Amino acid sequence: MIKTNIWIVFILYVVYAIISPPLFLLTSGGWVAFFFFLAIGGIYYISSSVLLFMTATLRTSKRRTKVTINGKFLRIFMGLQAFVVLFNYDTCGETICYQGFLPTLLEEASIPVFFAPPFVVVLLALILYLLFLSFFLLDIRSRA
Repeated sequence: MIKTNIWIVFILYVVYAIISPPLFLLTSGGWVAFFFFLAIGGIYYISSSVLLFMTATLRTSKRRTKVTINGKFLRIFMGLQAFVVLFNYDTCGETICYQGFLPTLLEEASIPVFFAPPFVVVLLALILYLLFLSFFLLDIRSRA
């Protein structure tokens, strides 16, 4: 458990929300990146930042700015995001390429690829990542 101020959490989350979509865009391209950035990433990060700001404002008005963060959720959603970014798929014209970002880099460097998950697994990990990020934000609670 990590104990901190809600405004520190808010500032760190906003920085994270600003960095996360470009990181995703760097490892993908074409319509996959466009769809994620506009449909999922932009809407999700903006709405969650606004809700976290409203929560921080409400806590400040009640003088309850100390919060406890569950480190388990933090590790889970960061691990899922690392998986999604490393194995993010690019587009080859109108179709999805057969490999993700990391396997393609490894092949270009003549390093054998031992693990290349299919697109469905990466998409499922992206959905789980957003779900665990939501749980993480909901789990931030007052310090007793």
